[in-house]
Amino acid sequence: MKRLKRKKCLTALCCLFLGNALFSQIAPKTIAKAWDNMTTMVVETAKAMPPENYGFKPTEELRDFAEQIGHTTGANYLFASVVKLNAPDPMPTSETKEKDQVVKELKASFAFIKGGIQKLTADDLNEEIEFFGSKMSRLQAILIMTSHLQREQGKTTIYTRLKGIAPGGSSGW
Repeated sequence: MKRLKRKKCLTALCCLFLGNALFSQIAPKTIAKAWDNMTTMVVETAKAMPPENYGFKPTEELRDFAEQIGHTTGANYLFASVVKLNAPDPMPTSETKEKDQVVKELKASFAFIKGGIQKLTADDLNEEIEFFGSKMSRLQAILIMTSHLQREQGKTTIYTRLKGIAPGGSSGW
């Protein structure tokens, strides 16, 4: 009798755990919405910085503002495989310091990734992939990609704040 109760209790706990795990999965549309939020945050920050500050470097060791934004642009294309895309060849980026061109390239990189996100299915998110030498689910790789983006946005925010400029509104998941 005790064994039966224990078995029922373990079965109930397993069902509860598995049920919660299934219902708590992130859906592709949730990722697309989060990507839109992050796109707005980063692009609005890039647009907020005046053109004359695109060459600004907080210290000699750091990138200037245009390079910092360019890094984000390049990283978006670098992470293309995470959303089942191939990185463009050649890369559609330049080393320009011209604000309009930097913002245009940034927007294009976000749109490129969004195109891949929109094609993902729930099965795609669970698929195990190779990501920088490690095996992980596509979802885990997407979370790493968005984490990188938010860290880079944090750096970009420092550049704008040092110039007395408010960055784009913070957003994420």
